[in-house]
Amino acid sequence: MSRPLNKDYRAADFQQLSQLIRNHPLMKTTTSEQLPMQTLRSPEYRTKCVMRASLDDIALGINLFKLQLGGDRDRDSDRERERDTAKAETVGFAPAARKSAKPTATPFIKVLLRKTPLVVLFERPSMTAEADSEEGRQVLADNRRYEQLLAGTDKSRRTVDSETQTISTLLKSRLVNTERLRTDQVASYVSNFEMFDTYKDLEASTKSVQVQGDQQMEVTTYRVGGVDQFVAINKLSSFRLALMLTMRILASNVYEPEQRRFRNMTPPDPLAEDVKFRYRLRLLWRLSAPTSCPLPGARQAVTGISFCPSNGDIFAVSYGIYTHAQLGKQPGISPGHVYVWNIKNPVNPERCYNYAVPVVTLQFAPAAPQLLAIGLHNGDVQVRDISQPEDQPPLANSQRSSSPHFEPVTSIKWIQRTDGDVPGEPDLTPLLAASQSGAITKYQLINSPHLLGFQHQYFERAEAELEGIPLQCQAQRVPLLANRHVQCLELVLDPLQTDFYYVLTDEGTMYKCSTNYPLQHLEQRQVHETPAVCMDFSPWSPKLYLTCGSDWCIRIWLGGILLPLITLQHHLSPVHCARWSRTHSTILVSLSHSTIDIWDLRNSTLKPVSSTTIDARIDYTTFCFSHCGRCLAVGNEAGNLLMLAFEDMPFPPHFQYRQLKRALFKALALDPELLQQVKSVGSFSYPEGGKHTAAQ
Repeated sequence: MSRPLNKDYRAADFQQLSQLIRNHPLMKTTTSEQLPMQTLRSPEYRTKCVMRASLDDIALGINLFKLQLGGDRDRDSDRERERDTAKAETVGFAPAARKSAKPTATPFIKVLLRKTPLVVLFERPSMTAEADSEEGRQVLADNRRYEQLLAGTDKSRRTVDSETQTISTLLKSRLVNTERLRTDQVASYVSNFEMFDTYKDLEASTKSVQVQGDQQMEVTTYRVGGVDQFVAINKLSSFRLALMLTMRILASNVYEPEQRRFRNMTPPDPLAEDVKFRYRLRLLWRLSAPTSCPLPGARQAVTGISFCPSNGDIFAVSYGIYTHAQLGKQPGISPGHVYVWNIKNPVNPERCYNYAVPVVTLQFAPAAPQLLAIGLHNGDVQVRDISQPEDQPPLANSQRSSSPHFEPVTSIKWIQRTDGDVPGEPDLTPLLAASQSGAITKYQLINSPHLLGFQHQYFERAEAELEGIPLQCQAQRVPLLANRHVQCLELVLDPLQTDFYYVLTDEGTMYKCSTNYPLQHLEQRQVHETPAVCMDFSPWSPKLYLTCGSDWCIRIWLGGILLPLITLQHHLSPVHCARWSRTHSTILVSLSHSTIDIWDLRNSTLKPVSSTTIDARIDYTTFCFSHCGRCLAVGNEAGNLLMLAFEDMPFPPHFQYRQLKRALFKALALDPELLQQVKSVGSFSYPEGGKHTAAQ
């Protein structure tokens, strides 16, 4: 246990230490070299005891002092011990020798540390200055003065401006230079439970806020007075119109080159040096199929296409079932759709009409372009006004009392008015609808939600040999009495006489009828051995038309001649659709299961000049020309609509009818008898010449 320190003992220790320091030989010797330093010292240094030594010297001195103090203390203790012994001998007895009460001295040295003067070894001041400071302006003045001094011929010297010891050239003020910000991507996982809890907390913390005076709006559900504001805004016609225009603008940023090509704004250059006629088709865009089909595996095929007569940018597409084989594979009747598209927005349709049954055909009214007639799979016919919102009911529906047939409506055509039943309403033209039941029904729009219809024709099957092509198969000896009525597959209006129309059937026959003579036909002809599905008149001749059917053939006919002029056959598959070109009188386009063929009568009648295949695994259904005739809308069974453009086509001839007549005579050169019949017909062009295009 250490003994307590006494103040008197500590003072004695310091006095003894000071005496030893003063008596030290180093303190007594004073050399001549130290005198100048003592004279230079300040009064503070003269009054205080200052020892110039390093820390190592101080530590060594303390250790030596401890050794000396230890030896002196041993000699002092021996002297006291001898003195006590002498006293004991004198008295005779003495108490036990007690230990000295003088404590051991503890040395303390006060060390004063001072900062030494700053020694500059090397200094290089900055050679740049801020331009907007006083120093910068002086530097600029010195630089100009230096250039003036070196302006003479004898004083000029070569100088080079370069950056040295600089990472990057200073292109801006140093006051705005900042370090580059580093960003990192950090993934985070949020489960559905956490999202649910978060929304629950929001509902509990923030219920509603006050808007527009006394009204309260719920923050989490966006409801005002119990009504969802998003649903209410979506029902506004102004909001839908603004949304439609916004989507058009956004789509034009992506499809602008294709839209310009569709509108024929970049026609081929007739003075181009390198011209190649390849008759190829280029895909502009693809319109997607409907996705709201509740049945698994149901396929929404494109069954009909119709362009608006007054605006070629708008066209309607019907979706349903095209083949009966696909109808048998599905567990039930799949729904149907009618989409109204606009080329300004090839991504989303602008009108959507949904039906519980497939849609088979549709047609715009030429006199009232906003009216769209729709034929359904169950035999119903509807007329809609596409200028109205899509949630509005149809303008008119057919009735079972006037059209009792349940078979699909295969074709619809609007005809010009020939009666005055509805005076003062010239736009409400009647329409003809062909059904697979063999009936042709005429519908009239009246001031009622129902169509006024009555049966116009009801065809029966042919029992004897007809005019036209001879049939290869033998006639049935036992007539089939189960179904005595043929199926009407196509309805075409005559381009000149508005009261005449033609009907194609599943027997391959063609009926010529008139709206003025109901319940009887004027002419019957065998045009194909199998069902005839399409018929189209030439735009440059009202007597020249073509037909196509399932017997793999395309036949070209001339009015007044019973035999076909030209038969085109290339693929061993049915021809779904064939039409004359709207820009070239000798070119026609046909559609088979997997190819789109372009025929040019001037080149060859044995094979097409080009065959295009897009989506080879999906069968094509139908196609339609645009108004300009330089684009083609093709539909397939997957529900996609392919918008194609004709590229590398030959230049249209100046005299279209003359070129068509020359190509026909060239193709009939090996059949003199038929050629003589064609020449005997005379001119088969339009009375005033020119071009006439009927509704497709």
